[in-house]
Amino acid sequence: MAKKGTDKPEKQPKPVKEKKGKEKKDKKGAAAAAQPNGTANGTPSVPLANMSPDQMTAAQLEQAIKDSNDPNTKLKKLRSPLNVRSCLLNVLILIVATLAVVILWCFIVVDKFDFALVMGDMMDQFGISEFFANMGKTISGWFGG
Repeated sequence: MAKKGTDKPEKQPKPVKEKKGKEKKDKKGAAAAAQPNGTANGTPSVPLANMSPDQMTAAQLEQAIKDSNDPNTKLKKLRSPLNVRSCLLNVLILIVATLAVVILWCFIVVDKFDFALVMGDMMDQFGISEFFANMGKTISGWFGG
């Protein structure tokens, strides 16, 4: 027979802790509700109709200073979506796509399409062959040739 005094007590389940979500609470509203007699942050709340323009300006300035010091109300700095690399890459893609469309159009429309002749004419018309000829002369001039 089992002894009654040596029985282990049953384990009780641990209380479940509530996980705190990322809830943003309005601190101003909570502070105003916590203050007695309708005061918020130690200053009595005066209806806007009873405020003079100077008092209203001072209250707005004070609120702006409080908001600017609050890290929750600061705006995030936006990153610029444009940078030099993406702009140059887009220009290169535009040039290549334009050349591809021109060559494709010439291939479809022209009866006897000669790719080498078309590319040679395009390079002459756009000044690309002249640019490379001048670059070659400049570089050969550096080496005394």
